[in-house]
Amino acid sequence: MTVREQQLWAAVVAARQQVRQSGDAALPALVEALHWWCGPLLGNRARADEVDAALAECVSAARQLVGVRPEYLPALAAALYRQSLALGHRGERARALPLAREALTHYRELADDDLRVFGPPTAAALENLANQLAGTGARTEAVDTVREAVALRRRLATRHPGRQQDLELASALADLGIALGEAGRHQEAVDVAQEAVAGYRAAGGGRGPDRVAYWVALASLVQELEHTGRHHEREPVLEELADTHRRAVRHNPELVAELDATLRERGYRVGPDGRLRREAPEPSREQWMRIAELTKRGHALANRGDPAGAVTAFQQALALARQLPAADARTRPTLAAVLHDLGLALGWDGRPAEAIGVLEESVRLHRAELAQRGAPVAPLLAESLDTLGNRLSVLGRHRAALAATREAVELQEQVAERTGGERENRELARMLNNLSIRYADRKRHRASRDASRRSVARYRSLPFAGPEHLTGLVHALTNLALREARLRNTEPVAPLVREAVKLIHLPRGHQRAQLAESLHWLAWYLRRHGDPATADIAKMAEARLRY
Repeated sequence: MTVREQQLWAAVVAARQQVRQSGDAALPALVEALHWWCGPLLGNRARADEVDAALAECVSAARQLVGVRPEYLPALAAALYRQSLALGHRGERARALPLAREALTHYRELADDDLRVFGPPTAAALENLANQLAGTGARTEAVDTVREAVALRRRLATRHPGRQQDLELASALADLGIALGEAGRHQEAVDVAQEAVAGYRAAGGGRGPDRVAYWVALASLVQELEHTGRHHEREPVLEELADTHRRAVRHNPELVAELDATLRERGYRVGPDGRLRREAPEPSREQWMRIAELTKRGHALANRGDPAGAVTAFQQALALARQLPAADARTRPTLAAVLHDLGLALGWDGRPAEAIGVLEESVRLHRAELAQRGAPVAPLLAESLDTLGNRLSVLGRHRAALAATREAVELQEQVAERTGGERENRELARMLNNLSIRYADRKRHRASRDASRRSVARYRSLPFAGPEHLTGLVHALTNLALREARLRNTEPVAPLVREAVKLIHLPRGHQRAQLAESLHWLAWYLRRHGDPATADIAKMAEARLRY
């Protein structure tokens, strides 16, 4: 820690001690100390966990304080705003969104009483909410929210004129132009972006601390003019950016990198002659790392039971992956993998219809990769097809689901035979179990039973390898019991149920409800066919899964 950080942290420790000694009376000091401690660390990725913990404590303390002293509502609103902002900067939009909504609710209440003091933070809260909404793909609501921010900024600039208010209005207009463009409303975006640029110019844009924001507004205007085919209007703006770059090289070399980054994000670079040239953005090492980081976060959120957060992380990874150059050999497999992850997460989040197009694109890209690179891509294509089959089945599209899952199994059989690996064979066993379900959905019961027998045999042939293997085997055993019962082949049902029950040890989320339903039906079947003892075993296992 720096000396300043040590001082700020000492204030937090002292305030905590005061709370322990004096109770609620000391909460204002704790909230203030945490507020000052968090400030310098916001945006510091290396210390994200510290910031998260401190912001959560600040929100909790402020919420407790407001319960006994309502006049401290501004402190709670500020803490919620900061917590949302920090999470949003790291791409955790699903966690940031409810915090942003609550912060805005409080600021609106405060602004109703005192617009001059609380109008600006209310507008900032609106802009923050719009950013979180856009990050989750809620483009229409994002546009509406930032439009409200513009209206409020305009009102404040009229009531309390000044350069700062004009710059804040220009910034809000620039945000609205970007949001409209992302929503595909490019003509509206041009008009708003032009007003933003005019506002910056009138306030001396490009000469003060706001210069980078002004460059972003100019580059966004260029982008929207291109979208609407207004190329003759684009040229003067490009020339202004080129002239700005030349002046920065001479007088502000420390800002050149920021201007170059702004231009690269929108597909431009400055040529040797000093003019701007259209060029597909070159992905930086940081961009590849960011895609990997978001993908890792998406899987971690899914494992923690937050599928909505996982969807957001994968959507952000996908947006970055789509910016990668087509000529780079890594682009297509990266894009295909991220699409598959997003399709999985959409299904987990109860949005299978949205997953279909995403997974179909993943399958198309993997097919193209298979044609070019051959065998190494086969398991990736098989996995995408298997996931697509699952999502199609949920939507009742059983014919297409069966076709996708059958192709997945055929591909995975070749992979397992070629490699002989345990992981590849375990994946084949899992896909065979899915194929059994797809056949059952089509009322092809013998084919379903045969696929299920192959799945169980494959699992049994492999050494146990942790909970994932056990989970797969338990589901395959109960599925086979169902298939045998459906064909009135009663004799093997009880041994299969007993074997499955002995192995059940599933963490939360591992299709426990589905397994409980299977055991419920099997218990009824066994009792009806004269085996109450095994029926009771199945019922007790069902109860454990449900409760």
